[in-house]
Amino acid sequence: MEYLRFILRNWRLLGFGFAMSLGSSFGQTFFISLSSADIRAEFGLSHGQFGTAFTIATLASGISLIWAGRLIDRVDLRLFTFVVVVTLVGAMVAFSFVGSLVALVVTLFLLRFCGQGLMVHTSSTTMARYFDRDRGKALSIGMLGQPLGEAVLPLAAVAFIAAVGWRDAWLLTAVSMAAVCVVLLPWLLRGHDIRHREFLARTVGAGLSGAAVAKARRQWTRAEVMRDPRFYYMSTVVLAFPFIGTGLFFHQVYIADTKGWSLELLASAFIGFAVMRVVTSLVFGPAIDRYGAARLVTLVAVMISDSAAIPFIYLGALGISIGMLIPLLGALWTELYGALHIGAIKALSTGIVVLGSATSPAIFGVLLDHGISIERIAAGCLAYVILSGVLVAACFRHGAVE
Repeated sequence: MEYLRFILRNWRLLGFGFAMSLGSSFGQTFFISLSSADIRAEFGLSHGQFGTAFTIATLASGISLIWAGRLIDRVDLRLFTFVVVVTLVGAMVAFSFVGSLVALVVTLFLLRFCGQGLMVHTSSTTMARYFDRDRGKALSIGMLGQPLGEAVLPLAAVAFIAAVGWRDAWLLTAVSMAAVCVVLLPWLLRGHDIRHREFLARTVGAGLSGAAVAKARRQWTRAEVMRDPRFYYMSTVVLAFPFIGTGLFFHQVYIADTKGWSLELLASAFIGFAVMRVVTSLVFGPAIDRYGAARLVTLVAVMISDSAAIPFIYLGALGISIGMLIPLLGALWTELYGALHIGAIKALSTGIVVLGSATSPAIFGVLLDHGISIERIAAGCLAYVILSGVLVAACFRHGAVE
């Protein structure tokens, strides 16, 4: 009932966050990688070569995001959203016509930059900025678009690619997305001027005077955050899931082949991933509102370590991990550093995450090309998770994070 009342009061803005996170699916690793076998065959690429191309594109995306993501603090949200969505749709269309390796890298960059990067950034920044007491719930609800995409799109994409080929599948998906966004997003953001003025009044006392201004909490700039050790302590564990999850998702077709799984079975397992992610996020959101984000961050490392060889179990474990991670991060940075410059701060954090995730497709691909089994790669990932969890736990124990 708590969630239902909250949704009824704020359905329009929550719907915007949900729609943006759902739209991000088309730049996410799990969706792009469904075309990987066809792309590698058409361009004559090995696992390592395609992984390297993907890494180059994602690295460029992460670096660009650190700069571009901060613009959401300065540009009207409606204009920012329009530019991001139009660029993503254009990238999807271009991807369907790509004819060279250079063009492949460029279109992969745009897909990653706008989809994995700016679409998610816009959703989470909006939820974190405009909700105060219920920030955890807002982030949990807003991010539900991603697990919906993960549950529905793999099966649909596999069937679509089989029917019309990967190029036409991308083209028709782009046209469909454009048609929906033209109507939906402006409607969901109606009345945003009033909302933003109210946010400024709460945050910095804009339009107020006296005691109200004096009570406004400190609003950290990104330069100040970059000098704060807490940011880097948290970033170690934050990087664990993107690195591991991206590597596994990118090479999921290869993993399915070596394990004897059909693509249909693997796509079905994403339903379990999505369900666990949704349940964990909805349970975790109110806990963030009640106890604060910083005190729960060490749990992320524990949950990420629970993986297995069979697809439903390991994807379910990953779903639990990201279901905790996304609302936690959105609330954590706002809780520590304030909401006024949260776009720039989250852009820095997300850029670091993207840069970290960029390395795993190439690293996993090169290891696979050299005969290193996926089981041994998983063991190395587990060691990384344990070390990052120990580091953050030690920071809590010694008071580095309060």
